[in-house]
Amino acid sequence: MNATVIPILPAEGASRQRKRQAPKGRAVRPEALAEVQALLGPGPYRRDRLIEYLHPIQDRFGQLATPHLAALAQLMRLSQAEVFEVASFYHHFDIVREAADGSVPAPAALTVRVCNGLACEMAGAAGLLQRLLQLAQQALVGGNLGLQPAGLLAKAVLALELGPAGL
Repeated sequence: MNATVIPILPAEGASRQRKRQAPKGRAVRPEALAEVQALLGPGPYRRDRLIEYLHPIQDRFGQLATPHLAALAQLMRLSQAEVFEVASFYHHFDIVREAADGSVPAPAALTVRVCNGLACEMAGAAGLLQRLLQLAQQALVGGNLGLQPAGLLAKAVLALELGPAGL
């Protein structure tokens, strides 16, 4: 019997897979990389401390801008999606995207988060949020206030979280 032998592995140098020239996701800005690295100090950056690295960025800049998230992902050798998923899971992080011109908007001077969990909704959180929006429009013409619904903030029936950005 003369059976044809088909090799399982391709010959050396021959591959059908294309190698990616650059990592997926947004390009990392050198200035954002330098800011994050200066803030966190020298590496190595451990994967299990991701949330602990997000806190100083939020505290220093008053928000988590997407260029800083991309820089953190590169420093930690994680995907940008993984860093974004962790940051977006927690309600106390303010994630902002840069504008079309590449600028990052300034953080709100005050952010009010209103619990929108089931217990809070039953206690009138939707009405409270609407009333706060009305008051903000009346009192802060051109002001800088962030109003956000948030997941369950506390075990209280109705919870508010108030605080200036960066504190």
